[in-house]
This record gives sequence, C-alpha cells and structure tokens, in this order.
Amino acid sequence: LVQASMAEKNRLAQAAKNVAAASAMMGGGEPAAPEEPRKLMVSDLHPHIAADDLKEVFSPFGELTSVEMQPNAGGAEGALGTAYITFQRPSDARDAQAAIHGLELAGRNITVSFMAELPAALSAIAAGGMGSALSGVLGGVPGLGLGAHLMMGGGGAGVEDNIGAERAALLARIGSAAPSPYVLLKNMFDPAGKDETSDPDFFGDLREDIMEECGKFGKVEAAKVDRASQGHVLLQFDSTGSATKAASSMHSRWFAGKQITAEFTDEAAFASAPSA
Repeated sequence: LVQASMAEKNRLAQAAKNVAAASAMMGGGEPAAPEEPRKLMVSDLHPHIAADDLKEVFSPFGELTSVEMQPNAGGAEGALGTAYITFQRPSDARDAQAAIHGLELAGRNITVSFMAELPAALSAIAAGGMGSALSGVLGGVPGLGLGAHLMMGGGGAGVEDNIGAERAALLARIGSAAPSPYVLLKNMFDPAGKDETSDPDFFGDLREDIMEECGKFGKVEAAKVDRASQGHVLLQFDSTGSATKAASSMHSRWFAGKQITAEFTDEAAFASAPSA
C-alpha cells in the first residue's frame, strides 16, 4: 500500500504532542505516551450511505470496533454526510485512510481523516459541560479544539498536504470509476510475448496465479483474462470493500517486468469481456 506522506507523519506527531501537553496542563502529571489513532472521520458522504455500506468498504482492511453515523437535527442517519470508523488496530486504520481517502462513493469524493480521542481526564471534563473552562487552556495549544475528539492535522486546509504524490496518482486511477466489486488490472501480460503465443497453458496459469494473489484481499468470485487486450484481467470480488483493498494494493506493483495499473470497472464491462 502507499505509505503516509512525511507531512502527514509530522502532523500526527505534532497532534500527539498537543494531546500530551494538554493532559499535563490539566493536572494529569506525567502523561502516558499517546496511542496511534485508530479512529477515522469519513465526511462528504452521500445522504443515502448507511453504516452497513461503510462496514462493507472498510472491514476488509481490518477488524472494526464501531461504525457511527452522524445524525442530523431530526435524527436521520447519514443526512450530514459524516461517519466515524474505529479499527481495532492503528495499522489497519492507516491502510484504510491511505486507500480510501478521495475515492468516489455514490457520486461523491469522500474525505477520510485521522482522529484521536482526548485523554480520559479531558474527555470527562468536556462531557461535564466545562467547555468554556477548557477553551482558555486548549486555546493556547496549537491543533487542539473543544469537544471529545481531535482531528489530526487541523481542518480542511490540510487535506491537500496529506496527499502524497504517489497516493494522489493512485486515487486518480482507482477513483476514475465508482467503487464496485469489479476491478480491471492492466499490463498483466504482453499479447505478443513468446510465452503468451507459444504456451497453451499460459493464460490459464496466469488466471489462477492472479486469483490466488488477489484472494488475499477478499473472495474472488470470478476472473477473466482478455487475450486480445493489452494485458487486461478483470476480477469480480465478493464485495466493494474487497475490491477496494485489492485495487489499492495491486496498483503500481511490478509483475514480470511490467508495472500494473488497477482501476474499478462495472458489471456490464465484466460481463461483456471475453475470457481466456
């Protein structure tokens, strides 16, 4: 997977220091080392996206402990287009943020940001309605705001800074079509190559190898190798989440001296594609 940019790592480190500083200022004594964030804020969601939809997209990256939809004033889930996803492991949260941030979901490019919970002492004070008292203390600590949670890296102005060149290229590719259970891998073989034209088992073996490798990201329901194309292999996964993880992991990898590109496709394209 594409790694977090240096700017993003710096923001995470600074925000962790801010949390520790605030804890010390509130009389917590020597603060414990802050944990890496396990929680993500997902914003710009379509109003019809539900918690189950998000579970399908995010669960392939690791075990989820909670999926919370932000209700509107009337109590309808999803109306504000914001949700909170918490993973069991910080590393899974990092992988999910890197792969899904900026992808198009139901016609909207979603934003996925890291979040960290405030220390217990600060959360208890905030829950007790002492936000006004906290404002004077936290106002002097850069990056900290009121409420029970802290968004890593500040507000929307930092979004572009958090997207490295490699991840931006990946998102531009796999985000060119709406996420779906169907993935198109390009440049997987040379249709005029020696093995491709002389080995009768080449395409069958290639199909099996790809299904085995991509099966690490979720169940592969079917795979098609288009012999007449420029190395196209189409995959059908059991869910959009599995396909998302596979596309983000396979994109830009090298195979047999060729660099793979991965992008989403749709059911119609998969059904119409010839198969080896």
